[in-house]
Amino acid sequence: MPDVTRADSIALINGIIYPMAYPGRAQALFARAGIIESVGSNADILKMCDTKTIVLDMKGAFILPGFTDTHISVLLSGIAAQMLDLSRVSSINRIISAARKFFAVHSPADNGWLYAVGWNEEKLEEKRYPNRYDLDKISTDMPMLFERSCGTVVSLNSKAIEVLGITRDLEIHGGTMFLDDNGEPNGVMGGAAVHWTKMRIPKVNEDTLERCFSLAAQQLIKRGVTSVQTDDVAVVGDPDRVFSLYENLDAKDKVPLRLTEQWPFQNIKELSEFVRHGSHLRHSRYFRSGPLKIQVDGSLGAYTAALREDYNDDPGNRGVYLHTQEELNEMTALAQEAGMLVAFCAVGDGAIERSLNAVEYAANKTHSHVRHRIIHCQVMPDDLCARMVTLGVMADIQPVFISSDWSIIMSRLGAERARSSYAWKTMIASGIPVGAGSNAPIAPSDPFTGIVTSMTRRDKRGKPEHGWIPSQRLDRVEAFAVYTSGGSNVCGELAWRGTLEKGKAADFIACMQDPFTVHEEEIDKIEIGLTVVDGKIRYIK
Repeated sequence: MPDVTRADSIALINGIIYPMAYPGRAQALFARAGIIESVGSNADILKMCDTKTIVLDMKGAFILPGFTDTHISVLLSGIAAQMLDLSRVSSINRIISAARKFFAVHSPADNGWLYAVGWNEEKLEEKRYPNRYDLDKISTDMPMLFERSCGTVVSLNSKAIEVLGITRDLEIHGGTMFLDDNGEPNGVMGGAAVHWTKMRIPKVNEDTLERCFSLAAQQLIKRGVTSVQTDDVAVVGDPDRVFSLYENLDAKDKVPLRLTEQWPFQNIKELSEFVRHGSHLRHSRYFRSGPLKIQVDGSLGAYTAALREDYNDDPGNRGVYLHTQEELNEMTALAQEAGMLVAFCAVGDGAIERSLNAVEYAANKTHSHVRHRIIHCQVMPDDLCARMVTLGVMADIQPVFISSDWSIIMSRLGAERARSSYAWKTMIASGIPVGAGSNAPIAPSDPFTGIVTSMTRRDKRGKPEHGWIPSQRLDRVEAFAVYTSGGSNVCGELAWRGTLEKGKAADFIACMQDPFTVHEEEIDKIEIGLTVVDGKIRYIK
């Protein structure tokens, strides 16, 4: 509904508008109080303007709905921008050297911890995880956390282990604590143990949180992102502090894009308390409480994605389930009864199957229908694809992962399962609604990077030459749709945003190059000249 207290209006003329909806291209657009009232010709739009309307001559720029990032940690992205990036480091010795140099000139976070992100043992000469003994060569005085590129494994030094009180007797449901030859913790934590670790690290202060949010939000709107779903609980500490942070920022008009929080509750007790207090219904202007996020498994790279059959290159290992089927069932049913959407983070076919079992259980128990979604959907055989269609479950993909994972898929899964991996085209052709996100800061937050990757299925070196399983490449319209209309759809918001149509939110961007004619290898170089959220100019070049 329009805000009757607002009288502001904005018009774009002399543009090329791609509304991502029928009837297609137009010249101009008019919006009042943050709601689009007309998309049409210059003459029609100019008739609607008054003396207070902001009229922008787009001079042939290309207008699209703003992008949605369906799966991101905004605060962690802001923090990561100030962290040591290990994504290009090729050995553990080089990790140690790079960290020594970085921390010699960079202060620890205000909680006293040292952080690094992006290492991947597949890229390291040693082909193993860095452990406490490696990190102790950097520092034994300051606690340290170095996060793997997938986000499902972290390495700690001895000081961090001491501060967190980690011992050989520690047991974490759904988590893995690696031990050394003496049976002592070696500093590597996986699965649910990563969440356990992050929740026990002292939280940074409010000024740091606000600074990190501002840094990340500005980068997002400069690349055309107007709406995100974010998980910030592990960074902030608890839901009440998340609400306080974002509601205060919103009240001061410091939230320049639409922000929805995903809630990573670990058990039915946490979720019950949240729902009992009505927190799932809480919202302000640009911040709102969003879906329940359930981490079902880990990653293929770390051998923690849950599979229905053994890993091809690790017989006897089928990955890690972070929840039992019964826990998934009950949490999904409670969320559905409360009207909350559920976002299952599931990579392997075993995890996807359990997620679908939970959706079916909840539907039968509550006799209601809610369109939940599965994030990642990386190992998707035909039977599970068909089940998603039957149950009305949507897919939330992260295309950029193919650029780092394609080289290990065959070894991890074998030829048969590899053919059904990252099956984006099949999902769309089957009728599954598909949206896309970045999973930043694990991967780049730039939507154009994801769009290019979804079209080419190649890494930054242009490998493999024709893309990983080229029949699963998205065409250009599909690729842009999963970041615009598709993104809003999987977030449950397509009814009011995600396309440029009368009655929808005035969230749009202006591209300086034509996204539908520029060569596919140049898409990630497209410049954004304008970002508008809720009819308000949030970025202009």
